[in-house]
Amino acid sequence: MRKLFYIPIVHNQADLGSMGSELSLEGERKYGVEKWKKHLIEVDESWDKIENELIKKIKKIDKIKIYQDGLPIIGEIGLKIIKDVAEKGSKNYQIIEKLIDKGAILEQAENKELLFKEYHLISDIINAKPEDKLKASLIYQSESIKLLNDRDEFIANQINTTLNEIGIAFFGSAHSIIDKLDKNIKIVEIKFFDKISLNF
Repeated sequence: MRKLFYIPIVHNQADLGSMGSELSLEGERKYGVEKWKKHLIEVDESWDKIENELIKKIKKIDKIKIYQDGLPIIGEIGLKIIKDVAEKGSKNYQIIEKLIDKGAILEQAENKELLFKEYHLISDIINAKPEDKLKASLIYQSESIKLLNDRDEFIANQINTTLNEIGIAFFGSAHSIIDKLDKNIKIVEIKFFDKISLNF
């Protein structure tokens, strides 16, 4: 039977690239500076727990398949993205980099066109003038549910068709992928983010 370690994640600021600073400022505005700092510390601590749990549960890393939220590119470019984002402080990508160094294989999880569409919708909200933010938010809300479902369908199909033995999947908690996976894939969920103080 195939096995997938499924990890519902919360991104840290480094994961979000160019939008990370803006979204962090939004977090500070919404929750206050001190609560937001505490949230960021809790996210990083949760990533440390995830890494320790993976070390305990997986003895042989060689040829394990890795599926990453928001990453539509593999090969040389995909590995460079992993390395660059890991160097910028992403705990998620640091774990993946270590796994790849031990023989794990990065698989394409996402559809590039769907990701670009979501990126532009979020960018429109961030970059909108104050009087246009509500309109941009409503546009995002009207399209985001179908867009997320389309992404989830693509991701599940990628896992179903490429997973041979053992895989590790890192996806945000908004995703609904598990119910779309083949029944002969045993799912082992590793949850550490459900206890953090803020849900942003």
